[in-house]
Amino acid sequence: LFTYQTDQLPVNHYETLGVKGKNALLTVELATRLASNTYNTRFYADVSQVDGKAASGKVLILFKRSDSLDFESGDRLTVFDDINNASNASNLGDFNYKEYLKSIDVHGQIYVDKASILNVADSQATLPWYVDARNILLEDLENSGLEPQPQAMVEALVLGQRQNVDPLISQSFRDAGVIHILALSGLHVGILLLLLKFSLKWMLSIKNGIYYQTISIIILLWSFALVTGLSPSILRAVTMFTFVAIGMSANKKRSVFHSLAISAFIILLIDSRLLFNVGFQLSYTAVVAIVLLQPVFTSLLPRIKWWLPRNLWQIFTVTLAAQIGVAPLSIYYFHQFPLAFIAGNMILLGFLPIILGLSIAFVIWLQFPLSSLFFSDVLNVIFNLMIDIVSWISSFDDLIIKNLNLHPVEVLLWYIILISLTLFFRPQLLKSKRERLQIVRPNNFLHLSIVAASLLVGFMSYTAIAKQDAYYILHQSRGTAIAISNGNESKLFTHLPDMNAIRRKQSLDRLKGSTVFLNTTVTVDSMPPLLKYKEREILVIDESGAYLATEKQDPIVLLSHSPKINLDRLITDLSPRLIIADGSNYRNMVDRWEQTCHQREVKFINTYINGAIDITQY
Repeated sequence: LFTYQTDQLPVNHYETLGVKGKNALLTVELATRLASNTYNTRFYADVSQVDGKAASGKVLILFKRSDSLDFESGDRLTVFDDINNASNASNLGDFNYKEYLKSIDVHGQIYVDKASILNVADSQATLPWYVDARNILLEDLENSGLEPQPQAMVEALVLGQRQNVDPLISQSFRDAGVIHILALSGLHVGILLLLLKFSLKWMLSIKNGIYYQTISIIILLWSFALVTGLSPSILRAVTMFTFVAIGMSANKKRSVFHSLAISAFIILLIDSRLLFNVGFQLSYTAVVAIVLLQPVFTSLLPRIKWWLPRNLWQIFTVTLAAQIGVAPLSIYYFHQFPLAFIAGNMILLGFLPIILGLSIAFVIWLQFPLSSLFFSDVLNVIFNLMIDIVSWISSFDDLIIKNLNLHPVEVLLWYIILISLTLFFRPQLLKSKRERLQIVRPNNFLHLSIVAASLLVGFMSYTAIAKQDAYYILHQSRGTAIAISNGNESKLFTHLPDMNAIRRKQSLDRLKGSTVFLNTTVTVDSMPPLLKYKEREILVIDESGAYLATEKQDPIVLLSHSPKINLDRLITDLSPRLIIADGSNYRNMVDRWEQTCHQREVKFINTYINGAIDITQY
């Protein structure tokens, strides 16, 4: 199924029409609005025509925020522009955005300038009825009296729309380890399942009430999925908890594991590519970890009689179990681990059912001709308080461990160790206190964990010993960066004159996260005009156009920040064996330089296309 689903494209798909990279008359229908970044407003869109002929395929469309264009889902645009590829992993360890988009059937992107838009037809695209219903609810929220960020929070929690959440607030939630609260997913659907089960408890008093309750819960869960626009994460979560609800009604002790397996199998039958989706992996890993580990943690203390301490302990154990379960995957994908997750989740998870319930009730309240002023004031206070608490927790930078890296082999071995130890100790810890004192006999799970731990230590030792020297020109948009590492210590040389303090910090964090610097101490320094390491020199020519003399007969030249030079004369003077243009240069100048190098038969590399350049190969 995976092979079939990844290789099959419609005959009229723009990918098969050969139009990528060429200007064409494109008709696109804006489908899903995404969260905006600092520079662009973003949509997923459907291509309906190319040069007047019917076409198909999804694209990512980016509008400059400086153009102040205000489009909505459902708008149909005619533009004269080109479809190009999203960026690959430019540096070692970077996120491969192109492959991610391809995994969700988005095979290209369009940067649309205001001048290239030829026609706009408002709300002319054919949107599913449930998306129209969601848009009506979004309009109701705009007129509800909520402040902008509380409104954005309700949109995220109830309707799955995070595009209006302030990026700084999102970053605070991420740093505090509670970003899952904003991302509508299995957590919210699980809470909704419990709320519905509690609300419909009265059905159990009638004949066959368990069946009526289960059917009602499933209908309401899928109604919630429809209102949120059937986003992939909600589809996964609702499918998962549909089977969990059926398993709960069957009242079988082990039905949760069966429910999870069946739901995962059916989801992967529909779209097998989700097996490699980060959200799918984290969702199921977290739920399995909670089911396996939370009862063990709960059993470590005697039953607590008082309601508040008992529920706080439940929240703590659920949070701890989920974080242990997703930790290897989180470090592998995001290269950081927030130690503040316990505090953030302890504070917020206990109130999330109340907050989610109030938010859903508020959206329903708006459908009636009733005053919502008091209700909106209450939600304003609650959400502003939540934002302040999360901002305070995330302000402790020392509680965020960054620049962590795990090899896929290490991730696999960590999970073998965790699962084996859990299955070894879990049966014993769930016994009575007297039985726990009995000596636990070793079994295959313990043996497997010991073997996996030995392999992990061996693999980590091998990678530490096998470290090699690294000398890379990195790709950095609007900047220049060179990385040097001897396996123990590393230096990052940068020239980032066009960046403000915030973007400079973000760029440095991303560059230092490169696997070039894996498990080494990184020192940041300014870019020298001539950089030499292990008999290899790089002559850096920046915006000043000046350059130092070099003893090398055939140096490597790096062009940085669009220097105004006569490249033909420079080639004559220096006879370089290689000329490199990095991401700080204007693309039109890079194209001209490439033509000149081709005419003079000098090797030319463009980091826009090739990504990071390994200088040790030249």
